[in-house]
Amino acid sequence: MINITRFDKAAASAAHEGTILASPVFPASDRCPFGHAYGYLDRDGAAMDAHAHPTLEFYIVFEGNGYVEVDGERAPVHAGDVIEIPRNARHTMICKGDAPFLWASFWWM
Repeated sequence: MINITRFDKAAASAAHEGTILASPVFPASDRCPFGHAYGYLDRDGAAMDAHAHPTLEFYIVFEGNGYVEVDGERAPVHAGDVIEIPRNARHTMICKGDAPFLWASFWWM
């Protein structure tokens, strides 16, 4: 059986202090050994709440353009980019343009 999951803006919820829309990447029934979530921004300059945590994290950008900022260093990102967020690094994602900016994040507990 093929299981296909896609980000659904209508089913997503506010996360990171209400600064992004987020939803799980995989169904809870899969019991993944790692955390995961889609992140979504849709207006120029909108940014995820900057935060840090003790886990290694990877972002994969699926759609749109924006910036990643890690410990004060900013770099442009777009669909197809994979971003490594080091442990305890303060980080955020920022939308560039008025098109959807969608990524998935994966972290290990």
